[in-house]
Formats: sequence, structure tokens, C-alpha cells
Amino acid sequence: MSTQTLAAQAPVFTCLATLAIAHPDLPAAYLTVSKHGTRELGVQLDSPTAVEAWREALGVAPGVVVADWIGGRPSLEFTATVYGIKFQVYATYDPAPAAVGGAA
Repeated sequence: MSTQTLAAQAPVFTCLATLAIAHPDLPAAYLTVSKHGTRELGVQLDSPTAVEAWREALGVAPGVVVADWIGGRPSLEFTATVYGIKFQVYATYDPAPAAVGGAA
């Protein structure tokens, strides 16, 4: 079994630093990096709008984004390999309330 080091995760950190410099207004995220997938990055965001901002910054085609459900809540998510890093980007959100009184 090989020894896993922080240096093995350096490509993810370098990629994040590059994104922060190139896209300083990109919404902040809860980020996860694992020693088991040293070239993988989990990006949890607060809203579908934030997912769209990350999609655009990463140059991912709109058709890659899927609407799904996580933990009983709607989600918007995509997985894409960009700059040699596998990004798993998602947000769960509360659905908009239904219109009252049949208003359109």
C-alpha cells in the first residue's frame, strides 16, 4: 500500500487557485477533496444559479447539467472532467411555492 500525501492532491488545489484567479466572482462552495480520489473535487453550492456560474466558468456544455433529487430535495448537478480534474458539482434547493388562487 502506498503512502498518500498532500502533494498527491496538489493538482486539485492548483486547479482551484487558477479558477479563483480567473473567475474571482465565482460563488463560494463547500469543497471536498479525498485521499482516495486525488484528482476529484466535490463542489456543493447554495443554488441552481451558483451551479450555472460554475458550469460557465468550467466551460461545460449546458446539456451536461441534470435536474434530480438528493435527500428528498430537488437538485441541479453535473459531473465533468476539466483540467484533468473530475468535478462533481451540485446544489439542492427548495422548490418555488405554487401559485395561489390559480394565478398564472
